Amino acid sequence: MSKRSVGRPRDGDPAETRRGILRAAEESFATAGFVGATTRQVAARAGVNVATLHYHFGSKEKLYRAVLDAASGAELTVPGGGKAPAERLAAVVEALWDFGAAHPSLPRLSLLHRLAGPASPTEEPQDPRVALLTRTLAETGAKPPYPPGDAARVILAFLDSALVASQDGSDSEAGQPASASAVSAASAASRSGVIAAALRVSGLA
Repeated sequence: MSKRSVGRPRDGDPAETRRGILRAAEESFATAGFVGATTRQVAARAGVNVATLHYHFGSKEKLYRAVLDAASGAELTVPGGGKAPAERLAAVVEALWDFGAAHPSLPRLSLLHRLAGPASPTEEPQDPRVALLTRTLAETGAKPPYPPGDAARVILAFLDSALVASQDGSDSEAGQPASASAVSAASAASRSGVIAAALRVSGLA
């Protein structure tokens, strides 16, 4: 009789179990960050036990990496070339804004990772958005005051911060939900502000 691995699912669809754990982990990490979220909380949210979570992902840090990879791995539509340098960078930032708005956990995960990611990461996850911005800065001939990769991270920090702020549709003073038109106007203003900041950081403004 073969020995059963600890935490190995007895039945059900292992792939669906893994997806469920990833969804629960994304919600937990986007809310509490790497430090605040626990595997026990994630397992409870996913409806599995902790042993099953560890069977699929091995450790909290590996689960965290899988969440970051999945969140940033969705297909991003990149604007074509043929524009003036400032217009091209603005189009890329607009595309990144729309991408973040469509994947609201991503900017929260990204900000929380910068603030309180794993203390000693074995391998820093690669954010394809940073790579896209770095490549765009190089192709447009932008001359930021620091290396393009660093400038790309600064732009992305502005973008993620503004996206997280725009996702809060409440009136902080009255404590009442804002109207859809007010939220839309605030979001458009935030996006324009991020584009203006990106152009200044890049030296194209």
